[in-house]
Amino acid sequence: MPPSLPPAPLYAAVELGSDSFRLHVASWEEGAMVVAASLTEPIRLGAGIGADGCLDGETVRRALACLRQFRVALARWEVLAVRVVATAALRVACNAPAFLPAAQAAIGYPVEVLGGEEEGRLVYLGVAGALPDADERRLVLDIGSGSTEIAVGRGDQVELVQSFGIGALRQGLTFFRDGISPASFEAALASARSRFADAGALAGARRWERAYGASGTVRALFELAGANASGARGASAGALLALRHALVEEGGFKHIAALSNHPARAAQMAGGLALLLALVEELGIEELVPVQAGLRAGVIRALHARTQQDAPFPESA
Repeated sequence: MPPSLPPAPLYAAVELGSDSFRLHVASWEEGAMVVAASLTEPIRLGAGIGADGCLDGETVRRALACLRQFRVALARWEVLAVRVVATAALRVACNAPAFLPAAQAAIGYPVEVLGGEEEGRLVYLGVAGALPDADERRLVLDIGSGSTEIAVGRGDQVELVQSFGIGALRQGLTFFRDGISPASFEAALASARSRFADAGALAGARRWERAYGASGTVRALFELAGANASGARGASAGALLALRHALVEEGGFKHIAALSNHPARAAQMAGGLALLLALVEELGIEELVPVQAGLRAGVIRALHARTQQDAPFPESA
């Protein structure tokens, strides 16, 4: 009887996002991520930044408690490498320098605050790893709670990344504090168009037959539309406009807010939809395909490549 192969090494990716903290323990096997464990806690870090630009005390306490729980969970697994990354909220919070040492002590690993370009690069690698090998030039969109990244590449090679300091949460809080109406949505859409006005020229094309949306806001919007986002079935620009009509003009977002224990989530989703529609318009996207992968998958890929010492893509500087 031939000897059995040793199990694939496990890696851990911890994301301190502007909305939720997430932990993935996973291996990378035959070109795909295999998740062994996953945890998510809705910390709402971005919403915890007050008018003074600092994280409030309650949000900090909630965040540190979550990281201590993640530390206990990580101890249950024999992982080869761990990478803890933070995104937009900790790029801008005025008390992030004080929070980060406490966060590192709570989870037991260094916490790396990603720049927008590195975040976009890792998102692209995560999405590319979930797609069949193809020679197409790919456009990847990642609309997060605190920022938006656009990445272009071919295969595993990232050609360029653009990062915009606007995300679904901030757009929602700016335009929909008093409710979601056609007028307020049109204002949010006009603002988003102005933010992304140069995106098409910078991405090297003003017309894309297909683009890929990283998991997060795009996946949530597809689920609102009744689609199975994990099935990677795309939606045309016309279908996305129809989604706007159902959620805004026909009151879908108001219904969601009325039923939700967190009515601000509807405002956040409306902000995300405004950003998405602006990107579709400014980049000339004909079809958007949701992909159930993103930043954490990219971190796992990068850890695997680094430890195997045969990285198929360059490390960031």
